[in-house]
Amino acid sequence: MKKTSVKIADKLYLIKLTLGEVEAKPVESPTNHIVVIDCSGSMCGELSQIREQLKRKLPKLIGPEDTLSIIWFSGRGEFGTILEGEPVATLKDLQTVNQAIDRWLRCVGFTGFKEPIEEAARLVGRLSKKRPGSVFSFFFMSDGYDNQWNRAEILRVMEEAARDFAATTIVEYGYYADRNLLAAMAERAGGALIFAEDFDRYAPTFEAVMGKRPIGGKKVKVEVPVTPVGDFVFAMQDRELLTFAVKEGSVLVPEDIGEVWFLSPSAATPKSVSVEKAEALAAVYAAISLFSVRMQPDIVLPLLKVTGDVAFIEKFGGLFGKQKYSEFMEAAKEAAFDPSKRLTKGYDPSRVPPEDAFTVLDLLQILAADDSNRILLDHPEFKYSRIGRRRLEVVEEGQEALKFVADPAPDGYSVSDLTFNEDRPNISVLVRKTGTVDLSGRLKAGLHPQVPRQFPTFIYRNYAIIKDGLVNVAKLPVKLCEATAAVINAMLAQGKAPKSLVGGADSISAGSVVVLDLAELPVINRQMVKSCSAKFLFEKEYQLAKARAAQKVYNTIKREQFPRKSEAYADLYGVEAAAWLKEQGLTDYSGYQPPHTKQDESRDFYMGKELKVSLKGLSSLPTLKKAEEEIAKGKMTPALALMKPAIEDVKQFLASNEYKKAKNPDQLFETWLDGRFKDAQNTVRRLLAELARIKFSVVVGQVWFTEFASLDENTLNLTFDNQPINCKVEMKEIQVAI
Repeated sequence: MKKTSVKIADKLYLIKLTLGEVEAKPVESPTNHIVVIDCSGSMCGELSQIREQLKRKLPKLIGPEDTLSIIWFSGRGEFGTILEGEPVATLKDLQTVNQAIDRWLRCVGFTGFKEPIEEAARLVGRLSKKRPGSVFSFFFMSDGYDNQWNRAEILRVMEEAARDFAATTIVEYGYYADRNLLAAMAERAGGALIFAEDFDRYAPTFEAVMGKRPIGGKKVKVEVPVTPVGDFVFAMQDRELLTFAVKEGSVLVPEDIGEVWFLSPSAATPKSVSVEKAEALAAVYAAISLFSVRMQPDIVLPLLKVTGDVAFIEKFGGLFGKQKYSEFMEAAKEAAFDPSKRLTKGYDPSRVPPEDAFTVLDLLQILAADDSNRILLDHPEFKYSRIGRRRLEVVEEGQEALKFVADPAPDGYSVSDLTFNEDRPNISVLVRKTGTVDLSGRLKAGLHPQVPRQFPTFIYRNYAIIKDGLVNVAKLPVKLCEATAAVINAMLAQGKAPKSLVGGADSISAGSVVVLDLAELPVINRQMVKSCSAKFLFEKEYQLAKARAAQKVYNTIKREQFPRKSEAYADLYGVEAAAWLKEQGLTDYSGYQPPHTKQDESRDFYMGKELKVSLKGLSSLPTLKKAEEEIAKGKMTPALALMKPAIEDVKQFLASNEYKKAKNPDQLFETWLDGRFKDAQNTVRRLLAELARIKFSVVVGQVWFTEFASLDENTLNLTFDNQPINCKVEMKEIQVAI
């Protein structure tokens, strides 16, 4: 075995192990394809396409001497073999296959990897006896996290089962699959991990794997002379990157592989050679791809410097989150096999990744700054994926749920109202849609004849642009006002925003339809993650709590002094009709809001990250009445300290000459309260946007606060408004029901 060491950086070497000349030729052995399909609840939107692809394509992909086995799986105890060693060579065979696919590939429940892998191993045992001399190709796909078994058990059964596989492909389907576990499964099996963003990416991957004829042959043991980074080695074969887990200083690889590569903090030879002399550039790009999928920027950056590839170095500036790492991984993999994909923007080994890349967060704030910017939800380029479970109206037996039908909106909706999830990296646009609700099923003959059966109203809807740090809306069709168009044009001219954002154009015109390609932008940049301060976070959180306390004071007084009434409906349809409409969830001030709802049942869940901030003593505020009583007694707590400034503000206004001498003091007071509430609301929105940038930096950027040495350190004792407050921030994984 020949060893070659290529120095990448201090304490980082690329090692090549040449295993010898490979003279083995492909063995013309029949292939038994074992396909394992995730049928958990999260796959409900995808399984219909997967079923159709299987039925349409398999006759062309499966050889006449080959067989197909399909295993479905969901949660614990929910798995089974629906086809075992079936040939697909005759019309009768195909009919059997199609019937089984239609019957069994249906969504069931949760996600468990261990049992279907064990079933695949048992299936190999049965088919080996029936088909001696044949080989086995294993294909496993999932879009989720195993929520039934522990990681060690899954990897153990994967390693045991893979001993009999001539080829293994693990497919990470979508952005919510457990990438770390699936990558480890591929390593234990000596197979390829392939990422498929959606069905359009998955389909050609599946067809390519089914069309391959793996070489039958034994696996050989290779000693690994130095410790590999990540405890795996890799090989490049058939335009795929195969990974092999290193165990006790050695690795098992198929005998037809001539060389393997790995990274190590130390050299394997006394002298190292350059990338060019070792002809290792392809392996460098392969390593970039593999360590990108494992989201290890400290390994990727020195590899990039070796390539001097300006295009990849520039992309690295926005390399945060699973979405961008996945795109980067795919591009680097292509460059490993195709030299034309390298150096597309030139060579500069001194190039430094940009730190201030224009982000999706920057763009959303620019759009939200002017109420006249419009988002076109009816545009064909707008594709939306719901992020939560539906809320369903609870109705009496025999009664139909009401349905809101939106009016056409060719001019779109305002983008000014951004909604920030305070614990998770989610940002939505809140829009007000006009439309109608059909009341004919509930208005009995003669009941409120003055009320229109097709009742005009409105409804509020949130559209998540970013979900869990991922771009949820890739294309955002908009009409921009003149000021916003000028801002974006200036950024395009200065090179601060990529032209790909606006379809490659040099500039855009105000008032025209522009499709913004959000997938071209990173969610955050390096500047944002460079210095995350916990003290700054807690100060902003306290300011937010104070602004919300002011909102509560002004809003409570407004509700008590000037209660909202559906006066317009009462004037139009009569008091009794207005009361009946309110019972149906229809008012002139809130539009349509079903009075009784329940959340749709969960079919599955995925794991998301949550960053929760707590300021002790401020988790809840007392009622306004209680707060006024306590303050009058001279008491002061952190919560009362938040409310006191607004309470004093109201007292001062009511004691002012402006109020006392007003011609209509009640009207003036209501207007004043509205203004104060609006000011507090604007402060809340500004602070939420500022906090979102901090929280995105921590969750998506995978960094921690500069004041703390580790995630275990997460508290500071600070003083706000002369009140000592214990401040805490926690990062944890949570189950998100879907």
